[in-house]
Amino acid sequence: MRQRTFDVLAVVGVFVAYTATIRLAMGLDLAGCLLGGAANTIPVVIFGVAVRRIVAQRLVGRAAGIQLVAHLLLCAAFTALSYLLLIVLLGLFNGAGPDGFVVRPFSLSGAAWQSLENVTTYALIAAVSYLQVPDRAQLALHRESTGDDAAVAIAVLPASAAEAGRPAVPDAPAAESEARADGGLSRYFVRIGDELRPLDMDTVVSIGGADDYAEVRTQSGKHLVRVTLAEFAKSLDPAKYVRVHRSWIVNTHRIARAEPAGGGRLLLHMDNGQTISTSRDGAKLLRNRVI
Repeated sequence: MRQRTFDVLAVVGVFVAYTATIRLAMGLDLAGCLLGGAANTIPVVIFGVAVRRIVAQRLVGRAAGIQLVAHLLLCAAFTALSYLLLIVLLGLFNGAGPDGFVVRPFSLSGAAWQSLENVTTYALIAAVSYLQVPDRAQLALHRESTGDDAAVAIAVLPASAAEAGRPAVPDAPAAESEARADGGLSRYFVRIGDELRPLDMDTVVSIGGADDYAEVRTQSGKHLVRVTLAEFAKSLDPAKYVRVHRSWIVNTHRIARAEPAGGGRLLLHMDNGQTISTSRDGAKLLRNRVI
């Protein structure tokens, strides 16, 4: 729900900004400003959604060189396609008549300005996409804001070690923790600074990760865990937790509803308001549970 609210507010903000700019710069009447605002906003929405999905599902966690090349190609495609759709929409909105409408390209200076605007818009969309996906960049942001590495160096600890008072191993993977008879763990602890706090796995909604870190999202908050998602997955109860994407494990008991997302994928709405897009293989794992 929060994700959807953010998206709606972002679209409204883009539309209002374009409409107001056209009014101030060109002095058109209200109808002309609204049509111009819509023509500029529609390409941003259509291609912005595509960019966000590609970044979240294909780029996060990849090598820096791969991401750089991919962003250069995506930015070029976003810039060109947004410009082409814009001039088509302007022709449709402003020049439609009985015989059709005329698509007129911008002048050279106008096209250059529009391209710069599209590149800037792409950069903003890509940046927001990274912020909405768990990644090592989030750890850096926490460190910069707190100034204390210990406050965010959170590690999963086995219940037996914590309860026996043995020294904590900061990088101990979840897979080394004490297992229950059903394949899950008896209990998790997280280290926050010098404190050990129990983590109730029944409250876990999702676990996202990239590289050497995972982010455990509960109904009340989130914890960064110094363990890979693959290692975390080995210690979880497979009857309850499903890896629905390269970057996501979900608690099936916390899925409020699921809807088709195209291409054989599903969009999961979790009961904490989070939305998660599955891969095709992840969707198959969930569909196998349908009765």
